[in-house]
Amino acid sequence: MYTVNNRVMISPCTSQCKLDENDICLGCYRSAAEIGGWRSKSEDEQIAITIRCKKKLARLLEGG
Repeated sequence: MYTVNNRVMISPCTSQCKLDENDICLGCYRSAAEIGGWRSKSEDEQIAITIRCKKKLARLLEGG
């Protein structure tokens, strides 16, 4: 978590950073590009990325 312009920003980072062969982090399921550009994304973009990552994790946990 960090602050920008007095706004609290929460990163989906789990501190288990390891990229797979497709450059997807096995800890938070963001792409390398999403990780690198995280701080420059708008709050809406960050929310959308976080939702996509949670959906990826849910699919993996369901076996898909």
